[in-house]
Amino acid sequence: MITNCFLKNKALVRMLVLALIFITGTPVFAGGIEWRTDYIQARQEAAQKNLPILIDFHTDNCFWCKQMDHRTFRDPTLNQAITENWIPLRINAKKEPALTDNLKIRSFPTLVFAGPDGNILGFLEGFIEAPALVSQLEQHRGDSITPDWMNLEYKEATVAIASDDYPKAVSILKKIIEDGKQRPIQKRSMVLLQDFEKQATERIAKAKKNLEQGNTSESIQLFREVSRQYEGTNGAKESTQILANLANRQPNSEPFLISNNLAKEVLSLIRQDYKSSNFLSCLDRYEYMTATFTEAMETQEAGIIIAEIKSNPEWMKTACEQMGDKLANLYLSLADSWTKKGQPQQAIYYLEKTLQTFPGTKYAESAQVRLAQLMGPSIRAVELKNNK
Repeated sequence: MITNCFLKNKALVRMLVLALIFITGTPVFAGGIEWRTDYIQARQEAAQKNLPILIDFHTDNCFWCKQMDHRTFRDPTLNQAITENWIPLRINAKKEPALTDNLKIRSFPTLVFAGPDGNILGFLEGFIEAPALVSQLEQHRGDSITPDWMNLEYKEATVAIASDDYPKAVSILKKIIEDGKQRPIQKRSMVLLQDFEKQATERIAKAKKNLEQGNTSESIQLFREVSRQYEGTNGAKESTQILANLANRQPNSEPFLISNNLAKEVLSLIRQDYKSSNFLSCLDRYEYMTATFTEAMETQEAGIIIAEIKSNPEWMKTACEQMGDKLANLYLSLADSWTKKGQPQQAIYYLEKTLQTFPGTKYAESAQVRLAQLMGPSIRAVELKNNK
């Protein structure tokens, strides 16, 4: 009788504990990680602590979900990375169908990476080993946290825009988006840059129309304004090239005088790059000068600087390294482009090429992270096959 009473009371206690967990969203421990279970509370905590959220969507009968608990989440390095830098949230898909459907989760396990503001940074379907997940966490954490310098630079850019100093604003905004991530502040910067490009394009179209109608002076004035006011944009480059072409066709006209001024500006930029040891940029600008301002005295002066660079092996080595940085960025961008087009094999090819060409560099690390993301589901497929 006493035993039956004890068992009944024990069962009742278990039911009460489970009810409290469901109501209060008490954290649960799995794989050594203190997982939150309440989505709203996790969002609030992430916002307060300015930490990104790692959401683990699972089901009770999911074999690979259990493997994640037993193998992946027990890794000490991964445990530390999640505990110190993330708000871990565990969602049972069967108990939270609305949230699961809203995020279009169709397979399990699925990890969702989100910023402190709830902005989705990425998805990862299927089983993944701990080292690869650590790399994913590092990448997405970098995507979610806005460095202090970016906030300061963005404020400076807005001040420059307010004072109509568009070249300065363009230069700052390009620096903000340089790493190619998708932080909210970078998205805002991209919108501003696109707006500058739109303004420049509209003015160029107007200038071309004036040129077709024979209003040469007006068109030249517009091209000059675009080159000067929107320096750093593609529109400014196009305007500069058009003015140079006009000057070459009409050496005694006003554009010829403009061409001389542009040649002086490019020479000034080469000198600045030379002082800052940006030797690759010097070589690129000189190539442009020789093609556009062939007979200009400024081109000859620039040639002296270029000859000095080419005669110094260390400086040429620096230029080659700068070219390597440029090529590595192009490979990574190309891989991202193939990924967005739904052709992961092409993306993998260029990521592996980056690893082979630039081993031990930050570009190789970035390529490794992307490869882990692309090949995560493949690893899951292989393991499923091996366990059949």
